[in-house]
Amino acid sequence: MEDIFGIEAMIILYQASGAGDFYLCGNKMPAERMRTLKHNVSRLLTARNKARAAQLLDSFPFEIIESSNFFGDDFSVLYANIPLGQYEQLGKMKNNLAFKDIASTFTELGTYIRFIATELKMESAAQPSKAKKGQQGLRDSEIHKLVYNYIGVEGGYLGDFSYRSHRDFYIELDLNINPFDYEGTTRERFMKIISESEPKVQAKILKGILDRYSIGSSKLRTQDRYDEIHGWIGRLLGMSQIEHPTPRITSDVVERALTDAKQLLQSTGATSGVDRAHTAVHGYLHAVCKEAHITCKSDANLNELLKLVLQHHPGFRDAGNRKEDIDRILKAFSTILDALNPLRNRASVAHPNEELLKEAEAMLVINSAWTILHYIDAKLKDQSNEY
Repeated sequence: MEDIFGIEAMIILYQASGAGDFYLCGNKMPAERMRTLKHNVSRLLTARNKARAAQLLDSFPFEIIESSNFFGDDFSVLYANIPLGQYEQLGKMKNNLAFKDIASTFTELGTYIRFIATELKMESAAQPSKAKKGQQGLRDSEIHKLVYNYIGVEGGYLGDFSYRSHRDFYIELDLNINPFDYEGTTRERFMKIISESEPKVQAKILKGILDRYSIGSSKLRTQDRYDEIHGWIGRLLGMSQIEHPTPRITSDVVERALTDAKQLLQSTGATSGVDRAHTAVHGYLHAVCKEAHITCKSDANLNELLKLVLQHHPGFRDAGNRKEDIDRILKAFSTILDALNPLRNRASVAHPNEELLKEAEAMLVINSAWTILHYIDAKLKDQSNEY
């Protein structure tokens, strides 16, 4: 019996005239025929100056599935079952005229496309993450960027990889990975392999890709994209965020900012978390001053608050051994905090800035903020243990 899927959980990107309901009968166009047809549709679109439509078609794993509706009409649906990042990206383009161009070109070449639709690929909540504490693996959006915005895809195939050279790629990296254990095109196999690998293996694969595809070897492979991928490698190898703080002294503002920062780091990356990290440390220093009855201005910045805490809080009267050296380090951190204010205001998502911090620099900012917070909280815990 054929599998039948309804449209309740789908986003309809394009719809031709006629009834608006349909169901997928489950019969897909054979892979080789689909690759050939998709390649030629893309060629036609490009020749007709429909480059955006061609790019959309090449950038997503569309399939053609036989479909029908309540009235028994027979037609095809161009369908993509994709992970969250790609799903959200396509959802924002609903009813874009490029999809009409894609459908009409498929129809011109003999396959009537009545709908173009996308559906979210479900992930098991029970599957544990392979990332270690303090690490996170590549996000779906990062894998998508790597594949479509750096390596490049044509007709479902990844860069210049053949099935054999794709196998050799992992052998050269000394990885026990056999892409022939996976189904699909080289692109589909690569995306499956890298998404399932642990962070250190992902880093090794990324390094191999950067070595194979140098800057400028394609219009896609720019310095900025190379640097972004290099930043991912650093994160995956353990140069990631310092352990998320759970301070003893806190407030509603601090708790909310810490929670937001943690979620943003896990979902969209360090660049999005800079503002919340800044807010968390700022709110924390205010809370420390309040608890110790240290007078401070309501609009005092990070650097001013840190100086007040270091100078007036009883927990910092004893710096222990090597006081002069510790004071030099604290002065350096005071300078760092002074720099966090303009970075937060001019290079984070706190305001509509055109130029944002790159991932590695954003992680540096967040790590600096967490380091200061951890140190102050540890000193205050030491003081409380003395009483």
